[in-house]
Order: sequence, then structure tokens, then C-alpha cells
Amino acid sequence: MSGVSPPRNPAHVDLDTGPRPSPGGGDTRGVPARRALPVLVAVLAVLGAGCSAPTPTPPPSPAAVEPYRAAVLAEAAAFQSATRTLTDAVRAGDVAAAKAAYQPAHRRYVALEPLAEDIDVRIDGRTDTGDARFTGFHRIEKALWGDGSLAGMVGYANALDLDAMALRQVVGRAGFRPGDVATMANDWLTACMVTMVTGNEQRWARTDLDDLATAVGSARAAYTALRPGVRDPGLTATLDARFAAVTAVLDTYRRGDGFVDYATVTAAQRRRLATELDALAEPVSQLAAAV
Repeated sequence: MSGVSPPRNPAHVDLDTGPRPSPGGGDTRGVPARRALPVLVAVLAVLGAGCSAPTPTPPPSPAAVEPYRAAVLAEAAAFQSATRTLTDAVRAGDVAAAKAAYQPAHRRYVALEPLAEDIDVRIDGRTDTGDARFTGFHRIEKALWGDGSLAGMVGYANALDLDAMALRQVVGRAGFRPGDVATMANDWLTACMVTMVTGNEQRWARTDLDDLATAVGSARAAYTALRPGVRDPGLTATLDARFAAVTAVLDTYRRGDGFVDYATVTAAQRRRLATELDALAEPVSQLAAAV
């Protein structure tokens, strides 16, 4: 992909190797048995407090992007709430309710993913080897659509609640300088190209189009916040046109409040979508230098 920086989370790229070990050894996605009780106690304490967590004082951001920063902070709060709805259903063993809550929660995560830093591997890590050691959304996804059972998932749900709370804290500390926001837009387009359009993001739920639409919409929101300060009018004209083109293609797959199953999208249709995304990613990669 021309002009797009590599993704922040290499674990999303190596699909055949399973979970990556941490630098100190071991699997950073695991939930060892010895952690189960402390994790559960911590989660119950958080849930008993209404899943509230103190938000740190954020660093100052330029006035032009302050409304955007406020919107992202609100998204982080909505993500924590949507995740709680999912994990409550998992703890209750309610497969139907958990399926209904899965994509709304994951959609909220996609809208924050460039800010997730090291937490991403715990919240959104994947493995394509069938290894059950991975955690977070995709472990629950596999249980729901791959296994059809939530047996053994309570520990993963509890850990996801803790990671959602941690992510909200990370977002609260994040910088929202124009260069930071431009990098976020670039990261969303990278994720689109590396995992989402290939169908590797949601292997069991097949909601990749929803993730794509969320990532493109999030990148567009970041660009819109920066647009008044972009010094190159030619770049803004190109970005306006290419965001519109990608959105138009995605809209052809909308059905009601969602999208068609990605398994029904043909190889030719995926290539067209990838081409449109690649055409958008190139000017998005120039945004940081133009603000």
C-alpha cells in the first residue's frame, strides 16, 4: 500500500503464527489460572462502582481540535458501557444476547483502536491457528459463532472489562495535537487495508464491513477536524472526493442498520473495495505533513 505507515500492532499481520510472546517470555494474551481470582475481584469492584473510573486531566489540545477530542472521550465512555453490556451477557451465559451486543461493542473499539497502544493485543488480538490462549473480543467471537457456547468465557469477559476501563484511561491521557490526529486517521486506513478488507478481522461473526465503515468514518471525522488547517487545497479536494468514493461503495452493502455478511462479498467486489481504500490511504498518509 503506497505511502501508508505500518500498523502499530504487528500481531494483526502475522496471521499464521498465533499469539506473540511478550519480550519477557510468555503469551501477553493469556489469562493464567493464577490471575483468575484477582481479576474477578477487581472486576466486581469496578462493576459495583458502576464501571466508573476517574478520568485523568488531559494534556491541552489546540482549540481547533478540542471538539474532536471531546467526541473521542465520549466515544471511550460509550465503548466501556457497550463492552459491559456484552460481558454481562457472557457472564449470564446468554448466547443470543451476547451475539446482539458483540458488534455494537466492537464497533466502539474500532473507533478508538489507534489510541489503544499495548492494550490492543489484549482487547482485539487474533489467532488463526485455533489456539485458545488469545483473549478479548475475538476470543468471545469464536465462542459465540465458532463454538456456539459461552462455557469457560467468564474469565475472558472479566478481563475485557478491565481492559476497557484501562483504554478509557489511555484515551483520557492522549494528546490531540494536529499531528496526532492525522496519525490516527492514517492508522485507521492501515487497519482497513491490512485486516478488514481481507476478511481476517471477524473470522466467525463476518461483520468486517461494519468494522470497515467504522474505521473509514473515524478517519473521516479526524480529517474533518483537521480540514480547516490543511495548507494544501489540492489535498483537501482529493481527500473529500476519495472519502466520498469509499463511503459510496460501502453503502452498497448496507442492509437496515447493518451490513451484509462479508462471506457473501465476492473476490472481485473485495478487490474493488481494496482499490478504493488504497486510493484513499495515499492522500491520508500526507495529512500529517500538511497540518
